[in-house]
Amino acid sequence: MGDYEKERWVELYRSALVELEHAKMAGRIGDARLEIAARIEKLCELPGLHTTERQALSDALTGLRALERHEARHEEYERRIAETALEKIRMIAPKIQRMEQEGT
Repeated sequence: MGDYEKERWVELYRSALVELEHAKMAGRIGDARLEIAARIEKLCELPGLHTTERQALSDALTGLRALERHEARHEEYERRIAETALEKIRMIAPKIQRMEQEGT
């Protein structure tokens, strides 16, 4: 465990990794990215190399990109499901309307 483990970016990154609700995922990723960028800027001002934390930051950004790719695939899958459902509804709508008219 590095001395950077208590930095806020670590907490936000971990929150993004364990988020299960797709509706919240983009926000978690965005929050983590912002905090990581701020920490990278801060490290430029601090003396020393901070090699371990810089590598951890790089790894975290790679992890966030993987999450974003996964989210994009999930969104595409949900879009296709919604389009299929809508097409099925459009196909049966005339029959439902006829049934309603015959029932009144």
